[in-house]
Amino acid sequence: MATNTPPVFPPARELREQVSHTVRRTVTFANGAFVMPASLPEGALITRTVILVATAFSAGAALTIGSAPGGNDIVAASDSAVTTAGVKRPDTATAKGPLAADTPLYGTITGGPAAGVAHILFEYAPNNDG
Repeated sequence: MATNTPPVFPPARELREQVSHTVRRTVTFANGAFVMPASLPEGALITRTVILVATAFSAGAALTIGSAPGGNDIVAASDSAVTTAGVKRPDTATAKGPLAADTPLYGTITGGPAAGVAHILFEYAPNNDG
């Protein structure tokens, strides 16, 4: 299995042990577009997504995450519900895996919010059976 093959950036994160892996990032209303700090490796299965909205985003704001810039195939705006504080557990990923290639995760915050903080966590299982 080839991981970290160019031009994937950020690089895929995969330990050789069979343990759950995570990628986490904190975003604020000022971020606009962002990229998670690590890509998910080829063959990985997304097992859980958690978005903790610590400070509610201003009305009209939306948060989406996709496998391409501006996409929403991983987290749709209706499932992140960032205008209300609390824990969200989106289950809308259409790219649930196994992922066909190392996959960067791109996020977008729209609506021009003036406030808001969210902690985003992806848990995944890489394909390291062999």
